[in-house]
Amino acid sequence: MPHPDIPEGHQRTGSVAFASPHLGADGIRVTRSYPADSTIMMTSVTYHWHTSPGLPDVLLRTHHDDPEVIAAAMEPMDAFARTLRLPGAGPRRVATV
Repeated sequence: MPHPDIPEGHQRTGSVAFASPHLGADGIRVTRSYPADSTIMMTSVTYHWHTSPGLPDVLLRTHHDDPEVIAAAMEPMDAFARTLRLPGAGPRRVATV
């Protein structure tokens, strides 16, 4: 978590739509970089899907103190996030363009 004294203006955030063959097309990936203190820059990546009523939402989060590590690992993290599934939930349709 960012240090409470660090203003939001010093944080960078971005989000993109993120589809999963198992959880559906309405997912989102949020990337956030922020200084954890005066010497360390943290980057977190959060994947989130709203699921059907009666099922829990799905949230996957990772973070690291080296933004270059996160950048280099983004493709494998995306691939892993696309493998997530809920027990007992069938595949959800993902629209293709």
